[in-house]
Amino acid sequence: MKYQIPDILAMSNAERKLLIEEDASPILQEMLIHIGHTDETIRDHQNLRLFLEFIQYDLLSLSDKQYLVSQLTQTSYFYFNIGEKDTDSIFQRALTALWLTYLIRSDAGQAFLTKNQFDEILGLSTRYLSKEKDTRGYIEGKGWAYGIANGADLELALIQNPKFDIHDAAPILQSIRDCFWKGTVYVDDEEERFVEIIEALIRKGIDEKLLIEWVEQVFDSLEYSKQSSGYSPLFLKARTQTLHFMKTFYFALKFRQIMPELQGVVSHFIGQWMKIR
Repeated sequence: MKYQIPDILAMSNAERKLLIEEDASPILQEMLIHIGHTDETIRDHQNLRLFLEFIQYDLLSLSDKQYLVSQLTQTSYFYFNIGEKDTDSIFQRALTALWLTYLIRSDAGQAFLTKNQFDEILGLSTRYLSKEKDTRGYIEGKGWAYGIANGADLELALIQNPKFDIHDAAPILQSIRDCFWKGTVYVDDEEERFVEIIEALIRKGIDEKLLIEWVEQVFDSLEYSKQSSGYSPLFLKARTQTLHFMKTFYFALKFRQIMPELQGVVSHFIGQWMKIR
């Protein structure tokens, strides 16, 4: 490639636009190669920064964005070595989710994705949150992984997109529930992102009864685990994480003065599970 990423970052927007219009392919290919680089400077301060500036200043054509989506939805990006824990593959997956988030937000205004493409990304995103096992946030010496948080942000962007159909809410709720059972208690405000997802579903018109049923199922899972496996480490972490989420969810509902029946159900279960029985 004639220009390296730091060279392009040093250009003005007008210069970048001319360069992209001339031939975007080698630039985008180079950026995709470095999307999950373990060096934070290359991955975030150069590569991600350039991508965000391309999006912010609308320097990419619709075909460029289509190309990026076609690459990022491949297994070698979004699902790269999914199931691994504590390996560097998390950066490939987490940054793919982040890039797709910004592309979905861009699509909300420009509508460059077909409904089938949108639905494919929605399916990939819900399965990603369910399957991702690496829950790390900041990794010393390598920077932010944030796979769960980025996956949640992608789901939020998808819900906020005009193409989203509220009838597709069930897999999203299931993916959030799965995040409570990853053997960890989140420490980087992930539960607030989960609450944002449900608030977005509420704004889209999800039925209160469906959310009540979901909350009951979340706590049914805890009861089943306790009865079948006792006070295992997995159960205890799931209980703590569930309560962290539900407390945040309860106050979000209360402050917005919405869904009083759901508020009562959430409050009831919080009181029931506050102490280990």
